[in-house]
Amino acid sequence: MYDESAIETFTTPSGLERYRLPAIYPQLNKHRNVSSDTPEFAVHKAVFQDILWKAQHEHFSTVKRKKLGLEMNAKRPEVRPRQKLKIAEGRTELAQQELSYAYNVLGNALQKGSRFSWDALKKYPDYPKPQPSPPDMPEPPEKPSLPREPKATDAVFKPRLEPMDRLVRSKREQKEREARMRFETAHTQWEQLALRVRRLYQEQMQQYKQRAQAIQVEHKRNLQEWGQDKEHYYREREKCVQIVEAKKMAFEQHNPHAILDYFDMVLAFSNYPPSFPQSYELDFDQENQLLIVDYLLPALKGLPRLASVSYDKEADAFFETVIEEDERDRLYAQLLHEIPLRTLYEVFMMDKVQSVAAVQFRGYLYLQDDAKSGGVPSCILAVRADRDTFCSIDLAENDPLDVFEEIGGTIQSTD
Repeated sequence: MYDESAIETFTTPSGLERYRLPAIYPQLNKHRNVSSDTPEFAVHKAVFQDILWKAQHEHFSTVKRKKLGLEMNAKRPEVRPRQKLKIAEGRTELAQQELSYAYNVLGNALQKGSRFSWDALKKYPDYPKPQPSPPDMPEPPEKPSLPREPKATDAVFKPRLEPMDRLVRSKREQKEREARMRFETAHTQWEQLALRVRRLYQEQMQQYKQRAQAIQVEHKRNLQEWGQDKEHYYREREKCVQIVEAKKMAFEQHNPHAILDYFDMVLAFSNYPPSFPQSYELDFDQENQLLIVDYLLPALKGLPRLASVSYDKEADAFFETVIEEDERDRLYAQLLHEIPLRTLYEVFMMDKVQSVAAVQFRGYLYLQDDAKSGGVPSCILAVRADRDTFCSIDLAENDPLDVFEEIGGTIQSTD
């Protein structure tokens, strides 16, 4: 997700004036700045960054559902030992896939290559925001029911005449007056009650109509804003499709802004696990044709540890095996060497016009002190490689740690 209103201008350390806006994806705790030399193209790139994060989220959710499904099936009372063995095998397979995905980042890149091309930025997606749904309208107030209107002919209002009352006129008339007064009192009370009820109902109806009208007006305004935003989105995307061709030509002519835009998306399209921050800042030194990459590295605590799951038939229990701390530390150290090598590989491999002569990679990590103080991450590794030297190395046949040291990479202890 991105907020176009948050776009701002900035100048890179090398002196390039650009626009940037923050892009975030809370479900994966992702965030980074997307930039370009025009605000329109910065937003266009943010659109694609959002798509990439959504794809990662879908992958993450799919794997999570598979894990949860296996774990829930294992708890069902009717599941037999043979099925539980299959469940353990399924969980082990998922665990091994996660470990390979997280720790074999260089090998995965060498096998699959980059997914980015200039043409990828031309096939923009449909407007991502759904049309506002019709609002839930409030229920109208229920029409109140009044007690039956008293009538003078009701039995309760008839005079109760004794035999003597019929003979003595004064007594008969007295009881007739009393009966008439009871009726008039009851009818007056009924009229007052009916008036209060009708007034309350009218007030409720007026409030209901005002509220319903306000909801409809707001929905109409939301629809209008959604339609305007949708038109703006497609208008801007169409405009950026034309910009892509110009960017492609500018990249071939070694334009620094086009170089930054191109490699920004090369790294964005690079397929890392969802738990990796994959947040970075780029700059380009024109004089030395040097691409500078400041890259946020993944923290150890966010990486998978589960190695396998076994089922013991006699104990009727599942047992999880996690990688030992020494092995985990070894894999993490290798990962910290592989990420910069993978970045160098992707840059040089995708640079068909040789716009970049060298890459300076600086890896940053939030250490414990950084997290406690709320400060910026610390630079824990750095490596600079020129094209000819790096491309002469067979990455598939050499140990990543040896390659990293051979090209002059340095790494600091994170203890």
